[in-house]
Amino acid sequence: MGMPGPGDTVLLAGPSGSGKTEIALNLALSLLRTTSVPVTLADLDVVKPYFRLRDMLPLVAEDDRKRLNIIEPEHRLLHVDVPTFPPTLHASLSATDRVKIVDVGGDAIGVGAVAQFRETITNGRHALYVVVNTLRPGMNTHARLKQMLARIRAGARLDVTGLVANTNLQAETSAEEVQAGYEAVKALGDSEGLPIVAVVVSPEYADKVIPLLSPEAAQLVSVLHMFNRILDTVGSHTEF
Repeated sequence: MGMPGPGDTVLLAGPSGSGKTEIALNLALSLLRTTSVPVTLADLDVVKPYFRLRDMLPLVAEDDRKRLNIIEPEHRLLHVDVPTFPPTLHASLSATDRVKIVDVGGDAIGVGAVAQFRETITNGRHALYVVVNTLRPGMNTHARLKQMLARIRAGARLDVTGLVANTNLQAETSAEEVQAGYEAVKALGDSEGLPIVAVVVSPEYADKVIPLLSPEAAQLVSVLHMFNRILDTVGSHTEF
């Protein structure tokens, strides 16, 4: 994904369980720890996924949050599955002094929530990445992957910049599964004219997987911390 700078908006979309929330958090924390740029982290996922960005916030170190602006529903609506956005959201997404990272729902309803902010987003530099876990239900054929991508494009009314291959079965993930996921996502990208910008693996299985990947897949690997492994520290009503 390169190194987003002040004024840039990075949107992450994908079906429920694809891993877009963890990638959004990792990207935000990476920017906070390696640059001096403030970061806005926005939860626009209005469709109930396996876990939500706002549920993971207690896991973010307090020092890392000093330059982190969180956009989330007001507290009384924290666990209500309705598209409730603060009235200042347009202004936050227009900010030119910070990087904006946006977690977007992956189905027609969820990704459509971002369409109402399309003009604000397209007024500045922006990129929309689609996260794909080919081991999630319904993501196991080329035709279904193309259908998913078409829905996201139509719902968001934004051009897709690239694809993120996040094929995994959590700690049980094998190198063969990661490689097969990479090849499936690459075939999707080749057919749609889109690059793969990252192949995501967890520290749980990175050491056993990375040496067995093809050179093309291995050079795209990003090792991401998996926040949803620490469930007992999260004060949430979310169903896992």
